[in-house]
Amino acid sequence: MSYDFWAVVIVLGVIALLLAGIVSMIREPKKGAGAASLTAFHDLQPQDKQKAMEMVMELKAGKKMEEQESGKKK
Repeated sequence: MSYDFWAVVIVLGVIALLLAGIVSMIREPKKGAGAASLTAFHDLQPQDKQKAMEMVMELKAGKKMEEQESGKKK
């Protein structure tokens, strides 16, 4: 068999693997990092970064900041 045949077979195989990966990502998207890895990352950060990350996580969780709870609108 010629090299052209094997090149086509390899290219088609790579395309099939890429399509299978895309389909699996669409069907079951990853949830992100686990709780243990997030906690370990959080504990290794300085205090000011820990507070900043906590604020961001609270905002993403739908909680309101203290200023918004006191009636001030931004």
